[in-house]
Amino acid sequence: MTSAGSPRCPGEAPAAGKAEIAAARETSVVIPVRNGARFVAEAVHSVLAQLEPGDEILAVDDMSTDETGGVLASIAHPALRVLAGNGGGVAAARNVGLAAARGAFIAFLDHDDIWPAGRHRALIGRLKQEAGLDAVFGRVSRRFEPDARINAESMVEGHHAYWLVGAGLYRRRLVERIGGFAEDMAMGEDVDFYARLSEAGLRLGLCDLHSLVRRHHDLNMTNDRSQAVSWRLEVLRRKLARVRVASASRQHRD
Repeated sequence: MTSAGSPRCPGEAPAAGKAEIAAARETSVVIPVRNGARFVAEAVHSVLAQLEPGDEILAVDDMSTDETGGVLASIAHPALRVLAGNGGGVAAARNVGLAAARGAFIAFLDHDDIWPAGRHRALIGRLKQEAGLDAVFGRVSRRFEPDARINAESMVEGHHAYWLVGAGLYRRRLVERIGGFAEDMAMGEDVDFYARLSEAGLRLGLCDLHSLVRRHHDLNMTNDRSQAVSWRLEVLRRKLARVRVASASRQHRD
């Protein structure tokens, strides 16, 4: 993994050919949601306010039992496509969105998080300026609901967190190369995703602006701190297993 620093990312791209312009306007934003009626409309509208004609949002309703379906149905916009998930969790839902996505650029947003204003223009501008980058990340800010559980980790903000998939914008080519998200991981799938991207040669750039507002509330999956150690160990176990396989393959070739 290499980083190209943290320029201002003004979002202004140089002149480009017709093919590049067409590709740059084709962004797919994948929003997995299960029982997210409380927040999903704000997430979707934060994205709609920033997309261009030809871009799309793929909201994957992962077998919600609340009013999520009705909330999504009430958002009448041609950019929004609602897909049915299989109940397999957030990783599987993201993969459903990826399989249906048509954009050359891919973004992910959890249903309870928000895009800050100006985010997309800045990040896609950086990717258009630097063809060698695979992804660009901004900084993370936080919003606390009255019922949020606050801990030391949740108080950290204004930082670059490239293991948070919602903080970045990706070129489709590298995301497809690693095969999406690990559907057998209930937690930590985003960190595992970043680890595999890095192993595949991820070249990332950092932008000095906020690209994600993380919302904290009573239903965050990360509220269950008892699982933190186990999923971190699982991410490490998988990484070591891939290292062993790669090492054995090199030895076999030699």
